[in-house]
Order: sequence, then structure tokens, then C-alpha cells
Amino acid sequence: MKKMIIACAVVLAACLSSCGDTNYCYEVSVTTTVAGFSNTATSYVWGTSNELDAAIAETKANLEKSGISEDMYKIDYKRTNKSQSDCY
Repeated sequence: MKKMIIACAVVLAACLSSCGDTNYCYEVSVTTTVAGFSNTATSYVWGTSNELDAAIAETKANLEKSGISEDMYKIDYKRTNKSQSDCY
């Protein structure tokens, strides 16, 4: 349970610290399942699709550093219509 909370904090920090060619607001959801308990953390990333890919890669690396293996998490994202000032 402690690892799941730490993983969610790491995911949010990684997604919030990161921001193609055009900037959009992306909603990123990370669902972790540890010991049968699922937890979803949602954050928003303002940036290009390349920056989004980098943020997701960083999130994956941070999850694995904290002991969450690849089969224990799922990352989904979608582009939103939020403006930069509303993307938080």
C-alpha cells in the first residue's frame, strides 16, 4: 500500500513537471494495481506530443524505480480542449 501511494506521488510529480510541433493539453491517467488494490491518478500535461511521450517515459521509469513493475500499471492519455491556463 505504501509503494502504491509513493508511486502515485511520483507519477503526479513527473506528469506535472513536464509540459509534434503544436502544444495541447493532455489528460494523463495512471492506474496502478498493487496487492489487489487499484488506484488511479490523473494529471494534465501542456506540451507537444513529443513532450508528452517524454513525460510518459519518465513516469514509467519512476514507477519502476519505486518497485512497480510494468504489469502492475497502465497509462492512458487523451488530448483535451483545455487552454494552457486551464491545463492543470
